[in-house]
Amino acid sequence: MAHPDLDELLNALYSFAQEMLAKHGEFHPFGVSLSRDGEMALEQGYTGDEHPPSEQMIDTLVGGLRAMAGKQEIRAAGICLDVRVTPPGTTEKSDAICARLEHENGEAVEVYLPYRKGWFGKIKYGEIFAGRGESKVFAGQDSGTTSA
Repeated sequence: MAHPDLDELLNALYSFAQEMLAKHGEFHPFGVSLSRDGEMALEQGYTGDEHPPSEQMIDTLVGGLRAMAGKQEIRAAGICLDVRVTPPGTTEKSDAICARLEHENGEAVEVYLPYRKGWFGKIKYGEIFAGRGESKVFAGQDSGTTSA
């Protein structure tokens, strides 16, 4: 079962990504952080380029979130990106919103929400699925917390 902080981040990430898809038909990578006192903040990476490659944006976001984690300013973080993935039980790739979520307790998960664009830009969503994620923000951090 996922930590409640990760559920909160997932809801915020998916809400904003779905809003951007509805309005613009796309979105650029962005993040969300959860401070020690439970305050959520939208995080965006700035590379200096008007249209930087997504990988560069993701690296910038991870670096910024890692710095905040290192100062113990945050207890959880998530990055949202637009990906192509093969959902379970299918053989064809689909567009999907991917939320990479991490908690200071070491929990890391990737949650996917497949979607396809229909007539007149209407977005149809599939079934959410998740898998184990890789810790990048809190990797090697000792937050002093223990998990049972």
